[in-house]
Amino acid sequence: MEVKRTVPVKLDVPEERRDDLQQTIQQFNTAANYTIDHGKGDDGDLILNKSTIHDEVYHDLRDETDLPANLVVRAYSKAVEAMKSTVTEWEKGNSRPLPSFDEPSAVYDKRTLTIKDEYATLSTVNGRVEAAFVLGEYQRSYLEDDDYEKRMGTLHYRPDEDTFYLHIVIQKEVDQRDGDRVLGVDLNLNVAVTSTGQFFDGGELLWGQNHYFRVRRSLQDKGTRSARQALRRLSGRENRFVLNRLHNISRGIVEEALRHDCSYITVEDLTHIRERMDAHNERLKRQMHNWAFRELQEQIAYKAAEYGIRVESVNPAFSSQTCSKCGHQSSTNRDGATGWFACNECGYEVDGDYNAAKNVGLRLLALPSGKRPGGLGNGQLALKSGTLNVSDVSNVHSSLEFERESTDKPTASAVGS
Repeated sequence: MEVKRTVPVKLDVPEERRDDLQQTIQQFNTAANYTIDHGKGDDGDLILNKSTIHDEVYHDLRDETDLPANLVVRAYSKAVEAMKSTVTEWEKGNSRPLPSFDEPSAVYDKRTLTIKDEYATLSTVNGRVEAAFVLGEYQRSYLEDDDYEKRMGTLHYRPDEDTFYLHIVIQKEVDQRDGDRVLGVDLNLNVAVTSTGQFFDGGELLWGQNHYFRVRRSLQDKGTRSARQALRRLSGRENRFVLNRLHNISRGIVEEALRHDCSYITVEDLTHIRERMDAHNERLKRQMHNWAFRELQEQIAYKAAEYGIRVESVNPAFSSQTCSKCGHQSSTNRDGATGWFACNECGYEVDGDYNAAKNVGLRLLALPSGKRPGGLGNGQLALKSGTLNVSDVSNVHSSLEFERESTDKPTASAVGS
């Protein structure tokens, strides 16, 4: 498995060279925007081939900017990738404007960036600039790991700090874990639950976001200059608060997978979940908008890859209404007020979120051989004690049709007060 990490490193730039980096970033964005403006063929379509774009804009950019040749290439390449993404959205029927570049950043590769143990040298509009690293324990843990190859980086300027950062991309190969044991994970607004019975409280995250919402609304109502400045500071604090909580939950889930010797973590495919949910009140709509389903899953996958654990997604339809023991599905199996699950068919009773987590794992194991991940084999679901084979459960699980576009999330108990 290929593991990539982006490590943000603060740079100590000599005062007399700061303007060279500023000018380089500005001209890099100028070059990227020029590529967008001139990136159309005779038929009016965007040019998505880098060789064709090179012929179209390279010499103009060399004349119009002071960028070294390789930074010109990086600038038009960034523009082409953005145009490809835009065209993909257009083909899906989604409206999206042409890309534009105004964020203070520039992309570097091995020809324009040299990374040493304690410093880096970067190509600029005025020769090379050497900048020392300001390293913390997190940065050192990655940059001093010889298994990682340092691939490229992006130079960022943060106006609020008046500071330059180099986001270094590192990469290494990790062997995929052997075995076919699966950890199922269910997510809702208040909690993440595993098939092994571990509950990770998301209520603190939800409480914090509600708190920041109230403070933000109060500041917006004031509308003063000091209130706007406070809003900017508040945004940074809220982002750090959310990232810290997501980090703790995702780390706990991966550690649970390791404790139970799991090679796979199964999560719900939450694509378009906000549109599919019956958000029946404004408070719930806002909570659903803020709750970082995708970000949490990305952090789980990010951390799991370090250990060779694969993260797979399955359709979440009716996972909270289906009995993980017998496969019976009914809207009355789960109490919407308490979240308690009691199967109308076999009488199995258990916490509803725990039942759903087992269903999420079982759905990966119940996939036919042609659709399941390579190497999974027959598979076992990790439980509180021991494991469960799909063959140990009613064959209703393997015969259920999970392609229905539905989800029974969130329950009243998940939303909270």
